[in-house]
Amino acid sequence: MLMQITKQILAVYSWLVIGVLLFFLWHVAGFYERASGEQVGHRFLILPGLLLAAGVAWYLQYDSDFVGRPVGDLLLFGGGILLLMFSNRLHKLMTGE
Repeated sequence: MLMQITKQILAVYSWLVIGVLLFFLWHVAGFYERASGEQVGHRFLILPGLLLAAGVAWYLQYDSDFVGRPVGDLLLFGGGILLLMFSNRLHKLMTGE
């Protein structure tokens, strides 16, 4: 019982940290968009954030191990892929590649 509670607390804490990092990435992209005048589309970060949050909620509701549930895995995978695509695009815009 204590291990299950500890596992839940650590899962929530780690995903809160990921949420904070997403929040900062959103602000960095918004600042770059305002400062450079280039269209970055920082509002598109809402979709990966929602997919990741849905995946986390799915796993916290059903199983805190974060493996083996197809719906949760697909939500986390989709959010991660969209976040990777956005961050690569932002990196190329900011570095001038």
